[in-house]
Amino acid sequence: MTFVDGGHGRLRRGVDISAVLRGRRQRAGGSMVVHVLERTDGDGEPARVAVIASRRVGGAVQRNRAKRRLRELIRRLPLRHGVDLVVVARRQCVDAPFAELGTELEELCAALGVLDTSVSAEGGG
Repeated sequence: MTFVDGGHGRLRRGVDISAVLRGRRQRAGGSMVVHVLERTDGDGEPARVAVIASRRVGGAVQRNRAKRRLRELIRRLPLRHGVDLVVVARRQCVDAPFAELGTELEELCAALGVLDTSVSAEGGG
């Protein structure tokens, strides 16, 4: 499994991403939508994450910028083990202040119960 800097794995296969998107657990904010699926087979494994930006977000430069910004924010979050997370960028994600995006992502993840409360976000985990 490939890990991003925060210790979270990456969701790469389309079938895995589709399974998360078909799940019923999601929360929407102004700049993103967060989808979550609990893995029954991976309680001890780190969270796996995918970031999606469709053409609605903008051209290739805007889509890549939105994904880079979201990946960095996700890297800083202490995610629980055993969950798959798909973050779908919205157009507002490109121009929103970075701190606002971080607050929104953290609130959405907390509402979905995917943050590891035993580790502080500042401590790095």
